[in-house]
Amino acid sequence: MVAAVCVGWGTDRAQAEEPAVPDAFVPLALVLLTDVSYSVDANEYVLIKEGYRTAFADADVIATIEAAGGVAVSYVEFSDRNAVETVLDWRVLRGKADAVAFGLAIAAAPRTSAGNTALEAGLRAATSKLVESPFPEARMVIDVASDLAWDGGRAAVSRDEAVAAGITINGLPIIEQTRIASIDGRLVFPGYQPPDGIAGFFRRDVIGGNGAFLVEARDFRDFGAALRRKLLRELMIAKN
Repeated sequence: MVAAVCVGWGTDRAQAEEPAVPDAFVPLALVLLTDVSYSVDANEYVLIKEGYRTAFADADVIATIEAAGGVAVSYVEFSDRNAVETVLDWRVLRGKADAVAFGLAIAAAPRTSAGNTALEAGLRAATSKLVESPFPEARMVIDVASDLAWDGGRAAVSRDEAVAAGITINGLPIIEQTRIASIDGRLVFPGYQPPDGIAGFFRRDVIGGNGAFLVEARDFRDFGAALRRKLLRELMIAKN
């Protein structure tokens, strides 16, 4: 059963705990960049938030966080160019209590927007966040979760800027073929797919950097399971 979470947005933002103060080295600094544009309806948004909650409560994910020596994480939502917002700033996760609390905080936070889709703006914001983070020795990774299938090459420019800054971008494309999407105010017709699909778009224009990879979610209900697989792989790379 999907847990009930708040799906409204506006000024009544739930207040999360203050960010943890970095107390030691962590091998990985990870920005979880999540698409909340209007192609993601209210029910799908609930599934995304529940996916984050369950992934960070997963025993294998927690064990891998501990084995890696911890991870610094931040959760950021984006839709249009003027709607990129850090929902949860940097947290250092060392074990079960930290990881579970982080997942619950994501699930409880209200939706920040539901506009057009400007992935390139989200990538630039996440890049700045990593470059300016208090974890200069950590591997820097942006984890993009989106059902966007095409954006006219805009994301590739931001991707290249991130890679030049030493950042790896991994992808979690959500396969959704019946949604109408709006990219910077331009409508993409229902069921639109590039010739090589959403995953092809991610491989070509989104992911990049040292060790970059993607994990596909078959649909929004599969998001949590796909996120779990992705986190395990990212943590294992950082551990090694």
